[in-house]
Amino acid sequence: MNKYDVVIIGGSMVGLSLAALLSKNHFSVAVVEAKEMRFTHDALSGRVSAIHNTSQQLFDYLDIWKIISPHATPLFEMKIWDHTQNANLHFDSAEINRTQMGWIVPNHIIIESLYKKLVDINFYTPNFPEKFVHENNQIIITLNNHEKIEANLIVGADGANSCVRKHMQIDTQIRSYQQKSIIAVIESHLAHHHTAYQKFLTSGPVALLPLENQHHTALVWSADHPVSDALMQKTDADFSQALTEALDFKLGKLKVISDRSQFVLTMRHAEEYAVDHFALAGDAAHTIHPLAGLGVNLGLMDAACLTDILTQAREKKKNIGELRILRRYTRWRKTENTNVIYAMRLLKEVFALDTTTSNVIRSLGINTIDQCALIKNKLMTIASGQSNDLPLFLQK
Repeated sequence: MNKYDVVIIGGSMVGLSLAALLSKNHFSVAVVEAKEMRFTHDALSGRVSAIHNTSQQLFDYLDIWKIISPHATPLFEMKIWDHTQNANLHFDSAEINRTQMGWIVPNHIIIESLYKKLVDINFYTPNFPEKFVHENNQIIITLNNHEKIEANLIVGADGANSCVRKHMQIDTQIRSYQQKSIIAVIESHLAHHHTAYQKFLTSGPVALLPLENQHHTALVWSADHPVSDALMQKTDADFSQALTEALDFKLGKLKVISDRSQFVLTMRHAEEYAVDHFALAGDAAHTIHPLAGLGVNLGLMDAACLTDILTQAREKKKNIGELRILRRYTRWRKTENTNVIYAMRLLKEVFALDTTTSNVIRSLGINTIDQCALIKNKLMTIASGQSNDLPLFLQK
């Protein structure tokens, strides 16, 4: 039976990042993934991530940013407005003395780059855990093929419907956003000039994120269920026209040039991120509304902070699976993640209000923020991942 310091359940972006971080810090690691690790190179995939500057530092630390960067589109500006067109926010990376606010990167590029980095790590795929048994201060995992592996710590990075979280029997807050998101690749008449566009409609936010081609953007259109379903029923031509009008012709005429995908938006947040010999990271611990593009960055910071805690514990000759060690991880990450979850909820609800009074108040507040350099700079600093509460290896 193979034995490891850490076994990660889930070969997601967060799971693979954690595996790479732990391996770099000389932990023995294995990854269990239910699906075959296959990679497609679809130039018209709308599945992208907005990677902030601190996540970029993490990839640089892992020595894979040089592989990712040729496919990463820098984000210089963000233009945000509401359905009245009276509330406007403009963010420019130059205002915080950064070349960019972040990057837009196809998910498959990141995952494949991480996978190729993990040449010395054992992958159990396509496999999933059927049973976890505590034995002699270790965890014995029985896989679906009846193979058994042993670890001091199990980390669930297996997504929103995490089997690890269910095994841990941790209470989880679950709240429907009552919305669905549509993603696709869009061709625009006008060039995007490395600018993201986001409009808050009463039914939900619609955003275009810049891609490598100056006339291609990734669409994320979140809307109340009936609105989203109606949009999915439209022909490509009618959908493109609806999108062009929804975004007030900011990029001229828009045309959908890929398949459209739709998924339900649900907020989930685990009450605890760890129990004895088990921890959660990424979507297994928390899922948020995609309107700010922060989701994957929160998961990557989970991986970075957990690595830092485990490394310090080992240096002090502590058992990395002990709950008193893992509680530090919950305390470190849950506060930030909770703040982001509630901020997303507040933003969604504030922009959904559509009365004369609420529109006037919202316009006044948003435009005041746009004119206040101090507040804008603080918001951009947060969005770019800059924080004093980071692991030492990310404090540059």
